[in-house]
Amino acid sequence: MREGREQLVLDVIHRRNTSYLPSVVNFSNRKKKMECAAYVGIQEEEEFDEYLGNHMRFTTTLDDVPSHDWDDKERVAMALKAGRAYVDPKDGFLTDLWGMKFDPHGTSYFNYSHPLAEAAEDPAVLKNFHAPRLNPEILDEIFAPCQQDQAHYQGKMLVLVSGYNGIWEKTYDMMGMENFMLTLMEEPEIVEQIMDIVTDYKVEIARETVKRGFQVGHHGDDLGTQVSTFFSEDMFVRYFKPRFRRIFDVYHEAGIPVQMHSCGKITPLIPHLIDIGLDILEPCQPVMDLGFLKREYGKDLIFYGGIDTQDLLAFRSPEEVYEETLRTIDLMGKDGGYICGPAQEIMNNVPPANVAALVRAIRRSRGEE
Repeated sequence: MREGREQLVLDVIHRRNTSYLPSVVNFSNRKKKMECAAYVGIQEEEEFDEYLGNHMRFTTTLDDVPSHDWDDKERVAMALKAGRAYVDPKDGFLTDLWGMKFDPHGTSYFNYSHPLAEAAEDPAVLKNFHAPRLNPEILDEIFAPCQQDQAHYQGKMLVLVSGYNGIWEKTYDMMGMENFMLTLMEEPEIVEQIMDIVTDYKVEIARETVKRGFQVGHHGDDLGTQVSTFFSEDMFVRYFKPRFRRIFDVYHEAGIPVQMHSCGKITPLIPHLIDIGLDILEPCQPVMDLGFLKREYGKDLIFYGGIDTQDLLAFRSPEEVYEETLRTIDLMGKDGGYICGPAQEIMNNVPPANVAALVRAIRRSRGEE
């Protein structure tokens, strides 16, 4: 194992010279990850992480276990014991404290309920709605899995407290996408009230993340589709930018850089994200022009990902994966400022042989093959 992987990521983020570029290869679910491990003759998850050469790892608070660690029995048990999740006896779904349901036997993190679907029709729905309580006496328990990972991977990987299901995602998850969009146009004050509740919660989580010594802040909101943003630039500036700023400011006031995940073609929004202090864009998805991103924003942003998951990894040959991975690393890694990896998690339709080709190419870029 190479020592100092955690420090290497920080050096790249802070624009220091490094001997090679860090990398991250994540999976959409543990079952797929272990399938790919078995393909290369590995049975243990940590050994496979070493094979992948991962330099970063996401961890989740107990409040986010139902949505992101539903397939980790140990973490689910911790969340249930702490009362930060429960199993609905009617359908067996794992349910978080926001009232959203997740399939504990599923392979994706999409929720199956919209607890605020009637918020625009019934004022009582919103009146009786509250974010999960973050009382001081429960915070140690909520952050227990995060700090376990922080201690376990110290020096080996940079650990980030996941900020996925951010302000816009959590709001539309609770309302339902169609209800969210219609209400935003017809009664925006209702949507803003919900987003403020989510933002207040996220700000408190950010403050605790800082207090507990994590070195990079994280936020996640999918702002784009394959062809455009979900909403206009003006709408982003009005409804989302000031709320994102509140979270980013918590980290920046502590001298901590911010990484943000957003799927999709979000090029028009990137200057606004830079304006509120974004440091690391996760991922740079190939539906955008990667060369343009590097030329236009390479001085402002560290880029993460970029190796095509949807077509290249899923449907092309291992030889094509190998060559295109090297090309992407060469393009995005010029003059540093790049964390190698797929544009999205490895999905169920990606052949294990292509994951192996991806890893070989990353190793080749470091001079290890």
